[in-house]
Amino acid sequence: MRYWRHYPKFLQVILLMLMIFTLSSFSGVIAHLGLKGIFGLSMSDISDINARSSGKAIAAAQFVQGILSLFTFLLSALLFAHLTHPAAWQYLGMRKPGMGIQIIIVALMLVSFMPFVNQIGTWMQKINFGEGNKLSFQKNQEMMQALMRGTSNTDLFKHLFLFALLPAIGEELLFRGIIMRFSYSNSKNIHFAILISAAIFGIAHGSAYNFFPIMLMGILLGYIYYLSGSIWLSMLAHFINNALAALGLFLFNKSIVSDEVAKAENFPWYVLIISVALFIFLFSLLRKNATPLSADWSDDYKGEQQTIN
Repeated sequence: MRYWRHYPKFLQVILLMLMIFTLSSFSGVIAHLGLKGIFGLSMSDISDINARSSGKAIAAAQFVQGILSLFTFLLSALLFAHLTHPAAWQYLGMRKPGMGIQIIIVALMLVSFMPFVNQIGTWMQKINFGEGNKLSFQKNQEMMQALMRGTSNTDLFKHLFLFALLPAIGEELLFRGIIMRFSYSNSKNIHFAILISAAIFGIAHGSAYNFFPIMLMGILLGYIYYLSGSIWLSMLAHFINNALAALGLFLFNKSIVSDEVAKAENFPWYVLIISVALFIFLFSLLRKNATPLSADWSDDYKGEQQTIN
């Protein structure tokens, strides 16, 4: 088998883009058939999901969201890695964390980072990026709140799977496991690789209002991957971020917390200072306990003879 690692890098990038486009398009077909066969609905029936939508329409939209996430991110990354390298898991960074304490540090660091990055998002919403961008952002916010509607434990577990676990795995494999690897293999500069993968991560989530906070989160995820040497820890951090957002909306739906608390916006200045100080301490602690990726971690032929199988 001639693995794609033997092709020029630019061709591998083109193949990756074609794979994402193909699987994303295929997921649309699967979603269309599933909507019709399972729910008796069409894509147009769920194109404008909001708080007034029926439970059936919400469930159908959740189904589509899961299919799109599965094919566009997770399957694209896994299939590309399988076709590119004989050791696909190693290629994607699926190694055990170097030290057990890193798990605790990363979890605490992510929690401490959230007030600051959420506040950045709140400030970004005060900027005028145009009426069209504002309406699109508000519509997307309303749709996500509708998709995570529900007060039962079953609803919570479903939301955690669809909007926390599945994106955490698929997006980390694609953005950190493949795109960050590509960026580093060409530049040999880890900071540049982290920044590029984070910028693409932000663009993929598509709004002028949340691009910067999502890119900041992508930068953090990139450094977690680099300093731990394991993509499992960036997946953990990604999951915690999404899970806390889902849990906040769940508690709001049950009238346990207010809307402002659920969205984690507009923190007092002293909370932000404590958040940043704690994050800096934990990040330095992670650096002290780092088991970083080696300088040649993106070498496709590391430890192997350069032969075509």
